[in-house]
Amino acid sequence: MPGMEFRYVGIDRLPAKMSEFDVERYFALTDSDMMAVNERFRRDRRAGAAIQLVFLRASGHTLDHVGTLPRQLLRYIGDRLGVPTPTIASLRTLYHRYKTLYDHQVWACDYLGLTRIGPDHWAGLGAWMRQDAKESLTPEDLLQHARFWLYERRILIPADRALRDLGHSIWAEIERAVVAMIEAAIPESQLARAEAVLLTRHDTSGATVLEWLKTPPARHSPTTIAETLEKIRFLKELGAHTWQLDGVPIEKQRAWAQRIQARRPVKLRELKASTRTLELVFFLRVTLLELTDSLLYQAGRRVSDLVRQAYEKTTTKQARSAADYRQRLLAIKMLVGDPNRSAEERLAEIGKLLEDVSGKAAMSHAASVRERQSTSR
Repeated sequence: MPGMEFRYVGIDRLPAKMSEFDVERYFALTDSDMMAVNERFRRDRRAGAAIQLVFLRASGHTLDHVGTLPRQLLRYIGDRLGVPTPTIASLRTLYHRYKTLYDHQVWACDYLGLTRIGPDHWAGLGAWMRQDAKESLTPEDLLQHARFWLYERRILIPADRALRDLGHSIWAEIERAVVAMIEAAIPESQLARAEAVLLTRHDTSGATVLEWLKTPPARHSPTTIAETLEKIRFLKELGAHTWQLDGVPIEKQRAWAQRIQARRPVKLRELKASTRTLELVFFLRVTLLELTDSLLYQAGRRVSDLVRQAYEKTTTKQARSAADYRQRLLAIKMLVGDPNRSAEERLAEIGKLLEDVSGKAAMSHAASVRERQSTSR
């Protein structure tokens, strides 16, 4: 994916404000640029030509929008060229004649070596976009990638509408192909049942089944684990675990699933049938994958909690046992030295003190923890 050097690629207008860093990083005039502008244009036309040049180099698109130009850029251009520029200006104030604007754009394209898009370029772009559409997550991503493709090949980025028309038609082709894959992999009865049951009321939550599935898991309590298991069982009953759709990249599946995640359930019926099928199937499939991962995580956390609790209880019990052992030793010591009791009486008292002492061999701390876990309820 292109980095920060492509930040302004594809824009058709300048932002109202611009930092000095952006001006010097993306809209800089080189010494060669200034020489070319000074040689080609008279003094009162140089600022407009320079703005067209730096915008075209940064964006790959001609600057036609008549909105206000950022002060920082105007000041920079004026300082570099040594010409006065207004603090507030737009293309309308810089260009009183459209032909002058057009001449500046043609010159800037020729100077930068940009080619206007032709039939062969459109064909190549269309073929590339069909491949990229298989990986792109949204139509807007596809369009932006197309702009990068044109920019890297020094082809002037065309009007937004023409590019969008091509992108939307290619995106529609991809969606139709994926819908056909879904229909081939999933029985129609399963699709119909899934669509019908998602809008019914869930027995315990009070929300629709779709909203219930959308609800993210809470902490790793037994109740949460039980609910996660219930959701997994529900999705498996719908057959989601049998849907073989690995031909679609998982991130693309997530993108389609996210659409239905962000949409209110009541809007589901308003979708076009093919769009509803796409979003519904991938929502159920991705939700099953995520719930399975979540269950493993919850179970791991729950096991860690149980081990920690058993460890703490074992440590407390062992500390109490040590204190009790010391108390018994002190009591036996006192009995052994008691001159007021016979030997038989002292032995009988010592026996009482030791009657609940187990004959089992001493266990390690880890073994005591395991025993504690096995007897916990």
